[in-house]
Amino acid sequence: MKKYNKKKIILTTCVITFLIFTLCALISYDNSTVQPRTSIKKAKKHADDPTVSMVAVGDNIIHENVFKFARNGNTYNFKPCYQNVKKYISQHDLAYVNQETLIAGDQYGIKGYPNFNSPEALIEDLKDTGFNMVSGATNHSMDLGKDALISSAQLWKKQSNILFSGLYDSQEDRQTIRVIEKNGIRFSFLSYTFGVNEATKRQYRNQLQTYPYILGQLDKEQIKEDVEKAKEQSDVIIVACHWGKEDVSQISDLQKEYAQYFADLGVDVVIGNHPHQIQPIEKINNTLVIYSLGNFLSTMKGVYNQLEGMISLDFVKKANNISIENITYIPLINHYNDDVVTIYPLQDYTQELASQHTILKNQPNIIEEFKTYIQETINNKDIKIKM
Repeated sequence: MKKYNKKKIILTTCVITFLIFTLCALISYDNSTVQPRTSIKKAKKHADDPTVSMVAVGDNIIHENVFKFARNGNTYNFKPCYQNVKKYISQHDLAYVNQETLIAGDQYGIKGYPNFNSPEALIEDLKDTGFNMVSGATNHSMDLGKDALISSAQLWKKQSNILFSGLYDSQEDRQTIRVIEKNGIRFSFLSYTFGVNEATKRQYRNQLQTYPYILGQLDKEQIKEDVEKAKEQSDVIIVACHWGKEDVSQISDLQKEYAQYFADLGVDVVIGNHPHQIQPIEKINNTLVIYSLGNFLSTMKGVYNQLEGMISLDFVKKANNISIENITYIPLINHYNDDVVTIYPLQDYTQELASQHTILKNQPNIIEEFKTYIQETINNKDIKIKM
């Protein structure tokens, strides 16, 4: 009996030793292959996790040469301007654009720089492209005064399936948080600008002082109130912010100040516009800050005004937590000459096309220069660049 027990003990010890060795090997293998994860993740989501995809682009600026290209008699067709990127835009649940120039109604006259009014037909063509989230608070919001701004706000309010923020037709409208629900996740959308152009007529600037509620402006007390309301109504808060210095890739002190403020308030994503050039992307606390995606459509004349950004990402809900995953940066080229105004993904753009560009035609190595510039500017390990 004792001999049997001794054999049993030896056998049991061997089995336990084998199991411990196997378990250690498995743990070692697991640790060598699984990468650390943060709130901004690259890991694949579970098939059952509620997910909302989003894409965002920069400033849609309807200069005179843009609307002349789109004009056909008494009508306008902007669809050809967006046809090369429509397939990227339309496949997302949320698609954001900054509508830089006012759309007040054709009765105000169609105008280009410096006091813009873009054709009403543009709204339908943006919808056709797939956009359903539009920011309207820009330095051009008061180009034609209070009545034109209010007219624009009312035009956008009439649109079905468009979440528009930044311009308001009443105090009540200003206090209403824009909310949309997709796949069981609720999103709030807020829009602000640093102000309006100094060149705006004095009478219009005075109107803004009298009726400050018509335009979303950078005011910390108001922003805090808006964010607190948004938290009560939604799972995710997205802010569009018109800020920074024009035609530079460097982040300004104002951008740094408000990026930190938005992060401290618990905003989830900040999408910057106004600089007309691409700028860095970073995470502050748990806030994704996209300082500038540059332009989207325009006929601006700087070489680096033609290089633009489009960013896509997923919001993934797991239990009570929502993470931002699969961030991808897709560079774009704003392409124009006397015959066409359109947009291309950089990955589809050739040096032959560049040779036909009004601004880039004398830049023989511009595509490679742009690629280097993008890598240096974005420079974020959590973001995949597709070019």
